[in-house]
Amino acid sequence: MRISFTSITRVLIFLYVILFIFYPLAYLIIYVVSPQSIGEVFSFLKSDLFLSSLRNSIYVSILTTFFATLIGLPYAYILHRYKIFGKNFVLSATFMPTMVPPFVGALSIIFLLGRFGTINLLLLDWKLIDRPINFIYGMHGVIFVQTITLFPWIAINVYNSLLKLDRSLEEAAESLGANPLRRFLTVTLPGITPGLMTGLFMVFSFAFTDYATPIVLGQYELLAPQAFVNIQQAIDESRVRVGTYMVFFMLIIIVALFLVTKRYISLKEYASLRLPRPVEEIQLRGAKKIALNFLIYFALFIGLLPHLFVFIISLSRAWSFTPLPTKISLDNFATILHEPTPFINTALYATIGTLICFLIGTFGAYVVTRTKHPLNDIIDSALSMMFVVPGIVVGTSFLFAFKKDIPIMGLLGSTWLIMPLMLATRRITYTIRYSYATYVTIRRSQEEAAYVLGEKPLRTLLKIVMPNAIYGILAGTIFSFIEIVNELTASLFLYKPGWETVTIQMFVKITAGEFPISAAYAVILFLTSIILAIIAMSIANKGTKK
Repeated sequence: MRISFTSITRVLIFLYVILFIFYPLAYLIIYVVSPQSIGEVFSFLKSDLFLSSLRNSIYVSILTTFFATLIGLPYAYILHRYKIFGKNFVLSATFMPTMVPPFVGALSIIFLLGRFGTINLLLLDWKLIDRPINFIYGMHGVIFVQTITLFPWIAINVYNSLLKLDRSLEEAAESLGANPLRRFLTVTLPGITPGLMTGLFMVFSFAFTDYATPIVLGQYELLAPQAFVNIQQAIDESRVRVGTYMVFFMLIIIVALFLVTKRYISLKEYASLRLPRPVEEIQLRGAKKIALNFLIYFALFIGLLPHLFVFIISLSRAWSFTPLPTKISLDNFATILHEPTPFINTALYATIGTLICFLIGTFGAYVVTRTKHPLNDIIDSALSMMFVVPGIVVGTSFLFAFKKDIPIMGLLGSTWLIMPLMLATRRITYTIRYSYATYVTIRRSQEEAAYVLGEKPLRTLLKIVMPNAIYGILAGTIFSFIEIVNELTASLFLYKPGWETVTIQMFVKITAGEFPISAAYAVILFLTSIILAIIAMSIANKGTKK
C-alpha cells in the first residue's frame, strides 16, 4: 500500500501541532487545574493581588481600546473617503508603529514626557510651569503609550473593511433622505463591523497581555507585569505558581473574548450579493481640505513620534536636564556592534524559525485546501489560532512544558533550538493564512491535467502550484520573519545567558538604565522591519496584479 505525499505531510504537520501547540498549552492547563493546585487556585481568585491587578488591567485595556478607536476609526474613514495628500505614503506609514514592540514607544515617551523630559524642560524654560508635570508615570501613561502604538490596528482593519463596502448602499440611504451621520451609523458602521471588531479585539488583547510597556514605565500593578515578575524570579515556588495562575486566567479571558467577538461577527451576513462598487474619493477644498489633511497627518505624527524620537536618543552621548542632547555621536552604535551576539542570535533564530514557518505554512495550507480529511480542520485551526494566543501564554507554556526535568522534552528545552521552534510556532499564522488565501485563488484544472499526465502530487505542487502562489507565500513568510525578529513577550521567558536576541537585549538595557544603547538597537530593528515590510508589500501587490 503506497502512502501519498499529502498523507505523509498531514501526519508530520499534525505531529508538529501536537508537540509545539497542544502539548505546551495542555501542560499549562493541567498544571493549573490539577487536584494539587485547584484549591490554591480558588484561594488565589479571592486574593487582593489578583482582584486589584485584574481590575487595573481591564481598566487600562478598555480605555486603551476606547481611545485607540476614537483615533483609528475616523482616521480610517477620512483616509478612505476623501482625497488626502500623499495617501499612499500615509497608508504605508500607518503600518510602521505595528512593526516594533510597543515598549520601544515607552522608551521614547520617557525622554519626551518624563518628569525631566523634553516637553517638561521646555515648559520650565519658557516659565509656563513651576514644576514638572506627571505626563506618564501612572496608569494614564500606560494607556497613552499603548493608545498611540496600537491605534493603527484599528485603522488598518477598518480601512480594509471600508474597501469592501458597496457604495450603492450609501447612495440608497441618501436617496431616502438619510443625512451623513445617519448614513454612517445605519449603513457604513454596520458594514465595517468585521474589521472594527477585529481591530478592537487585537488592541484589547495586546493591551491586556503586554507586560513590557508597563514595566518600562514602572507600573507593576497589572496582571501581565505581575505574572512576568513572579514567574521570572524562579526562586519562590509559590510565587511562580501565582504568576502561572495569572497567565492561565489571561488566556481564559482572551480566548473567551475572541469567541464572543467571532460569534458577534457571525450573527449577520456582511457579503454583498454582487461585486461591491468602491466608494469614490471626495475631492476636498478650502478649509475642510486643510482640516482633514491636518487631522490625518497629526494622528500619523503622534503614532510615529516615539519611533522617530528614538533616533535622537540613539545618537545622544551627553543628555542631562536639557531638552535635547548636548553631544551627538555614533558611539552607541559602535558599542552594540562590538557585542554581535544579539544580532547573530536574532539572525539565526529568525532564519530557522522562518524556514519552519515556510515549510509548515506552505505545505500545511496546500494539504488543507487540496484534500479532505478530519485532521485538516484541526491543523488549520491550531496553526491559525496562534495569532490569538498571547505571547506571555506561549512563553510560559513552553517554559514549563520543556523544562529540564521532563524526559526528552527537557533535553530540547535545554538547547537554544527551543527559541526558533517557539518563535516559529508563535508567528506561523502569517505564512499559513497568506498561503491559504493564495491557494484558493488558483484554479485546480492545471493540477488535474498534471495528474492525468501521471505527475505525482509533490511534483505538481513544486512545478505548478508554487510558481503561481509564490508571491503570496513569500509575502506571508516575510511578515512571519518580521514578527519573529520583533518578538519579545514570549522569548523573554525562555532565553538563557548567551541566547539574547536584539529585542531581549533592548529590554535588558532599558531595565539597566542604558537607554541610548537600547535606542540604538531599536533604530536598527525599526529600519530592518521597514525595509522588509516594503519588500513584503511589494511582493504581495505583484501577486495581486498577477
